[in-house]
Amino acid sequence: MKKKHSASIRGTLRASGLVLLDGFLLNLIWENAQAPLYLDYSGFYSHLKICFVAAVVDALVILLLYLLLVAYNQNLYWPMGAGPWQYLFLTLLGGLLAVWFEKWALQGGEWSYTEVMPIVPVLRVGLFPLLQLMVLPIIACWVSSCIVRPHLT
Repeated sequence: MKKKHSASIRGTLRASGLVLLDGFLLNLIWENAQAPLYLDYSGFYSHLKICFVAAVVDALVILLLYLLLVAYNQNLYWPMGAGPWQYLFLTLLGGLLAVWFEKWALQGGEWSYTEVMPIVPVLRVGLFPLLQLMVLPIIACWVSSCIVRPHLT
């Protein structure tokens, strides 16, 4: 039987805040690294504000995904005992959200890719923005659980 950790409001805010912070930092790095693959990119400093806002939105998406799995598992600290299927679910859900968001932004003219952005053939979205919401939620949740774990004992 899995041990359920009861969570105080302080513990809930701490765990959620760490996921949000980790998600933001990871996405800020990723956004800046992939920025040259978008049209109208003119340099790091001129796009830092755009990347900052995008990282905030992506971090909120990661927090939402984390909280969905908290609700499902009824365990604030689910990443510590998560099985492969939970991480697979997180990856697939992140990928679905990435495809939806990219298609919405591309069709709405929010941004477009340069010719060097690898495109996923069937989905017709950029590979790197797709991988971003498939990989970074796992890392953010895992890193946050490693930080919280020592404080549970």
